[in-house]
Amino acid sequence: MANIQRGEASFSAADGTPYKIVLDFAAFAEAEEVADMPVNDLLKAMAKPRLKHLGAILYGGLLEHHPDMTPRRALNLLGEGEAVGEAIAKAIQGAMPKLDPSAEGKATAARGTGTKPKPTGRAKT
Repeated sequence: MANIQRGEASFSAADGTPYKIVLDFAAFAEAEEVADMPVNDLLKAMAKPRLKHLGAILYGGLLEHHPDMTPRRALNLLGEGEAVGEAIAKAIQGAMPKLDPSAEGKATAARGTGTKPKPTGRAKT
């Protein structure tokens, strides 16, 4: 069973073949290589993804459990239906969890070193 919190998701192809996606650092490195772009740019591109971007992420994510996968086969798996896209989205969400909203904005960055400045200039008499 896939562990979504760890960047894992699964789907089945139309012929019933099960596939498991794991998006870890190794998967993102493979996706970078296939897409020929840094992972941050690749993830930003997911807002309006091209087939090349989706295929690259799917390819990288499938390699751990499907070592015989090729970029071309991964790209063609995108034609298997909505379940593939949903699995990619779940895996990305798990791999890149959002910060706890209850902690946002509660802490402010410290200014300076925390010590009071020493007076400069002439001493008062």
